[in-house]
Amino acid sequence: MKIAWFGKHFGEEPPLVGDSRQGAGGIFFSGCHLRCIFCQNYKISQQGLGKEYSVSELVQIMLRLQQEGAINIDLVTPTLWWKPIREAIIEARKQELRLPVVWNSNAYESVPMLEALEDVVDIYLPDFKYGIESVGERFSGVKNYPDMALKAIREMARQKGPLVVTNGLAAKGVIVRHMILPNNLENTRAALELLAPLKSDFTIALMSQYFPLHKALEIPELNRRLTPKEWQNAYDALEQLGFENGWVQELESAPCLVPDFKKENPF
Repeated sequence: MKIAWFGKHFGEEPPLVGDSRQGAGGIFFSGCHLRCIFCQNYKISQQGLGKEYSVSELVQIMLRLQQEGAINIDLVTPTLWWKPIREAIIEARKQELRLPVVWNSNAYESVPMLEALEDVVDIYLPDFKYGIESVGERFSGVKNYPDMALKAIREMARQKGPLVVTNGLAAKGVIVRHMILPNNLENTRAALELLAPLKSDFTIALMSQYFPLHKALEIPELNRRLTPKEWQNAYDALEQLGFENGWVQELESAPCLVPDFKKENPF
């Protein structure tokens, strides 16, 4: 596997990071099967930044994060490497890994693959990017995104059910994210409308942290932050569709949360 960075990460939802001494045990994998033109992690997802690690080395990373006080193992963009990752989780459990495992993905995943992960993943954290197929084609270079991602989320919900939080920390379940894009409120509304029939099966996270990076800097439609009106319209859609459980990222408190991938991990 190729990994760009690992360590304590505080850029996730509250029950996935705990307090300032805890943090998610983030492991950022290199490579992605989506080619998002606005990707905040494009240096690892599309430019190949990272170093190769064996299954046994990944096991040791997981155990080290547990020893350092992380509250979970947060696998970021893991899809391309799912088979060796699954093998590593199984071996880490044998070596007394006790933390819940988070599958932090773009939701564009096959149901058979997710079925193979049922016995090793505790929390699914998919990012449901697009409610309109043509927007997914333009911005990520993939076809049929809404249908495929929705099938994946249904499978995740079948496996784990609604989010379970114990003593303030997520133990099991599904959190579905959606990031609002500038000039694309129709995409956000369409995404929320598709998710609404399933809203009792997961917790929602509406994100406003969009920041123009990578190729988005060259596209006028995407080359800016959200406006307060766009944020409000997205929030109104969330309320109108009856979502009650989850988080809404305030516009003024939405930083660009990107780890320093240039920093070498001492391993």
